[in-house]
Amino acid sequence: MQIVQEIFLAICFSISFDYLIGEPPNSIHPVVWIGKTINFFTLQVKKGYRKHKSYEKIGGSVLALSLTSTIGIFAYIIIIIIIPSLPIIGTITFIFLSTFILKSMFSIKSMDKHIKDILNDIEKNDIEKARIDLSKIVSRDTKTLSEVNILSACIECIAESFVDGILSPLLYYGLFNIPGAVMFRIVNTLDSMIGYKDNYYKDIGWMSAKMDTIMNIIPARISVVFLVPSSWLLNQDWKNAISILKRDRMKTESLNAGIPMSTIAGALKIQLEKINYYKLGDMHECITIEKCKNALKLTKVATFIFITCFLVPLIIFLNSLGWWSIFFGR
Repeated sequence: MQIVQEIFLAICFSISFDYLIGEPPNSIHPVVWIGKTINFFTLQVKKGYRKHKSYEKIGGSVLALSLTSTIGIFAYIIIIIIIPSLPIIGTITFIFLSTFILKSMFSIKSMDKHIKDILNDIEKNDIEKARIDLSKIVSRDTKTLSEVNILSACIECIAESFVDGILSPLLYYGLFNIPGAVMFRIVNTLDSMIGYKDNYYKDIGWMSAKMDTIMNIIPARISVVFLVPSSWLLNQDWKNAISILKRDRMKTESLNAGIPMSTIAGALKIQLEKINYYKLGDMHECITIEKCKNALKLTKVATFIFITCFLVPLIIFLNSLGWWSIFFGR
């Protein structure tokens, strides 16, 4: 039971850390260092296969699989085996490191800040600044986007971030502790850095994109279980959320992104559009700054429902099966 208590403390402390402090400094942020590592090895693979372009997919696959497994195993040895074995100080160190690392693997406040900065730009009628700020969180070209398109992109980011920025890392933590959260974040970072389909990345990032899709399959689909009740609690149109989800969830190129996006579009009774790619939902109401703020509220309440009604019971259930004793070896 002590193990479960330590896990709960790490969850509570990491969420408190996120709300009170936010992201750790870049100099000690694990994801920043993961990104630097990915960038270094990506360049090495590119150099190594310069004369053999057809082998770049193999090199990229080896990079994605080996980096994820190596760091995951390292995290398991340090966090799960070595630290808990230390007398007295082991428990304290375990909770402290777990809190810091877990906080680095998910982000609630950071997305809020990015979105609110963009909304502030729009409120000041500084569309050019809003486009620049939006470009920091999306891969699409933002130079000519209208206010409505900017707000649509913001809500899409909120929906996607709910899955890969909150739900997935916390779910994998609930299943496999820190190594699970770390391995997910490595895969997600690989995808965000090299998982593109342009000529430069399409081969080297192929495996990274596939791994990210696979790891988000379950979190994306269970996101509905939390977003719909959240819509109901906030007096949004939860019935329309289900209706639009059924109709539009497969309209995006991604197998996963369309699920939370279409659900939120339906709940807010708006249409989300990525120009020349997809339209989700119906424009019963206009996209406004208030709609964007409501999307943030939806994901916050959904996060609370997920943690209290799903994640905590999941950890308790796994403990009843003896999973944590097997995983921790104690």
